[in-house]
Amino acid sequence: MSKKLVKRYYSKESIKEWKRLIQDPYQKLEFDTTFYFLKKYLPRKGLILDAGGGPGRYTIELAKLGYEVILLDLTPELLEIAKGQIKRAKVQNKVKQIIEGSMDNLSMFRNNTFDGVICLGGALSHIIEKRQREKTMDELIRVAKRNTPIFISVIGRLAVLTTELLRFPEEIGTKVLRKLEILEIILEDMVLLLVIFFYPKN
Repeated sequence: MSKKLVKRYYSKESIKEWKRLIQDPYQKLEFDTTFYFLKKYLPRKGLILDAGGGPGRYTIELAKLGYEVILLDLTPELLEIAKGQIKRAKVQNKVKQIIEGSMDNLSMFRNNTFDGVICLGGALSHIIEKRQREKTMDELIRVAKRNTPIFISVIGRLAVLTTELLRFPEEIGTKVLRKLEILEIILEDMVLLLVIFFYPKN
């Protein structure tokens, strides 16, 4: 069920997702900080899997640095944006594949395929079931070469406060907010998206 919700949400929010990491200083800080660590810890060259990479912003920036990249995402609308932006950035020769698929099933790749694996933007937070999340992490590890860096970002539990402050200030301090582990975000057009927020210990 969560896959359908994710596809539905991002099919409607595809342009917004492309702009998200550059839309304001707060989001730009996320991008710049993440990319700093990618450049620091990824090998100097190689094949990178961008799992759940959406419209391909990290794919494009890595391709500009000379990496070969495979982009995988669940939502076709995001991948269509990625194709256009990759062409605009003139890095088609570095983006080896653009695949519509789910991170919990990377059976199209052999073991020890990638020199680096990234799963950024909180993509893992959209996988609600624990068993499915564990399977996803197993798959990301399986396709990575031994001692390869794997970068995974999740949405922290306190991140909900940012959403609350910006969009629902009248609800600050309610018991509902304090007890939520899975949040149904109700958008203006009534699209629902399930998100799991992680504690640091997770």
